Amino acid sequence: MTTIIDVAKKAQVSKSTVSRVISGNGYVSQESRKKVLEAMEALSYSPNLIARNLQSGETKTIGFLAQGFIDPLGVFLQSFISIAKRYNYYVTLYFTDGDKKKEIDALNQLKYKQLDGVFILTRANKWEVIEPYSLYGPIATWHRIDSERIYSSYIDHYSGYLRSLDYLYQRGYRSIGHVLGNFENLNTKARLKAIDDFHQEKKMLINDEWIFQDKSRIDNGRNIAHLWHEMNNKTDAMAFYTDSVAAGFISELQTLGYSIPEDVAVIGFDNSEISRLMHITTVDYSIKLQAENSFIYIHNQLNKETIPEQEMRVQLIERQTVPLRKQKKEQ
Repeated sequence: MTTIIDVAKKAQVSKSTVSRVISGNGYVSQESRKKVLEAMEALSYSPNLIARNLQSGETKTIGFLAQGFIDPLGVFLQSFISIAKRYNYYVTLYFTDGDKKKEIDALNQLKYKQLDGVFILTRANKWEVIEPYSLYGPIATWHRIDSERIYSSYIDHYSGYLRSLDYLYQRGYRSIGHVLGNFENLNTKARLKAIDDFHQEKKMLINDEWIFQDKSRIDNGRNIAHLWHEMNNKTDAMAFYTDSVAAGFISELQTLGYSIPEDVAVIGFDNSEISRLMHITTVDYSIKLQAENSFIYIHNQLNKETIPEQEMRVQLIERQTVPLRKQKKEQ
């Protein structure tokens, strides 16, 4: 078994220097710190291989990683902190601003036992970069991923999005625009499949001009509103992958002189606070329970327990932005 002495020999520094690097207490030069970290990496040394079984080896703290503020963050974080508190855990929030190095720095807190586990709301690095850190503690996410090493609390976005499209169809809407997230995201791929299946079932042609990609969430609702405004063949409904972008779309169209939902119906996704404030019809996919199940997984892994996860379901929340529309008779 690799020991702290082995690391010190490999790095050609004293045992106390290695201890200071691991604990984060005391001065260590940048050169010595780099040597120690490289030695630990080369030797696959975990500073808590022994101490993790002792009470003193636990921080009772979970890291919560996000690139920055997104609409579901408040609900998710509040729910995660609430259940963590119930089980006597603290939660430390890390905003990475999409910086890959900042994200790795946060994950290294797990590696060097300054965190017991990590939850990832939004990531900067690829999963293959993040996955190895699961050797040092449990990692969970709400992203839809296929991994044996990272827990995913995702809920099926295919069924939720298909339900929203069916709902629009039943309310009389036939030209439907789609605002989606990153096309590499598995949830986005699930929504794209729902779009294909929906159009095939209804024998409707897909207009590629009616599919929009939102890459940043920032001001994209407003940008999409202008794109919709400039379209010659406007849609009579718009389906959004998140409420915040739908809200920006509505707000900007109103600035341009349109009336919602008279000029275009809008359906969101999240059932967030902004959807309630703006009376947006939306899809609720159990964000609170996704947060709770993520913590339960981390807790169970750390404590060798089997607290059951809660069953999640998708619900359509009817509000004011999708009124019943009289369908014109086909010629």
